[in-house]
Amino acid sequence: MGIQIHNIGSYAIKNYILKTEAGWIAIDTGYPGGECTFLHRFQKLAPLSDLKYIFLTHAHDDHAGFLAALLQTVPAQVILHPAGTAALEAGKSNNPPHAGHSSRTASMFSHFKKDFSFPPVTLVDRAIFVSDENDQIFHVMGLPIRILFLSGHTADSIGLLVEDTGELFCGDAAMNEVISVARHTIWIEDVPVFVRSWDKMLAVSPVKIYPSHRTPFPPANLLKYRHYMDGRTLIRVKS
Repeated sequence: MGIQIHNIGSYAIKNYILKTEAGWIAIDTGYPGGECTFLHRFQKLAPLSDLKYIFLTHAHDDHAGFLAALLQTVPAQVILHPAGTAALEAGKSNNPPHAGHSSRTASMFSHFKKDFSFPPVTLVDRAIFVSDENDQIFHVMGLPIRILFLSGHTADSIGLLVEDTGELFCGDAAMNEVISVARHTIWIEDVPVFVRSWDKMLAVSPVKIYPSHRTPFPPANLLKYRHYMDGRTLIRVKS
């Protein structure tokens, strides 16, 4: 059986779920309060007991927002980078030095949204940590799914490549949102690392890239817009 891809998310944030021989895999959750809609839509496809894994691309409120609530209902384990643990337990996105917005439009969005918190998550025995790219746990399961480390947006950013079809789920390592510019995500922690993650995505020769925000796009877009970050100065959040 090939891997089947479904999107049960919204206009604002995608909820991609993968049907595999090892069970269903959810890629991220969504904003706080979205668990009822997620559960309703998922149960149209499969029983909740079939959701075996939640792959967390990074610990931001729009990706881990209803993770705590979801874990109270489903038996899934959470696959994540250990660098996301502190943000999950605090229920608040990290804001390290030198991080900032990639454009003034993005900065305005942050100013008006203001609240980026979410219900804290303590995983205890529900976590499966991937500490480096040798931790290819899906390969161990016999699945053609490769985990990619795509830091830069955040230190814990990771993505998934479905190897037999070339479909790449990048989280926020790239974005196709109205307020993003040139496929670059609106918040970046480390510009050089972010650019290297684009090079890494290009190096695996994906056929299509699925960002968490808006529609998929061809990998040629990464090459076309890569120069946008050359010498880019991020706009810091005012304290």
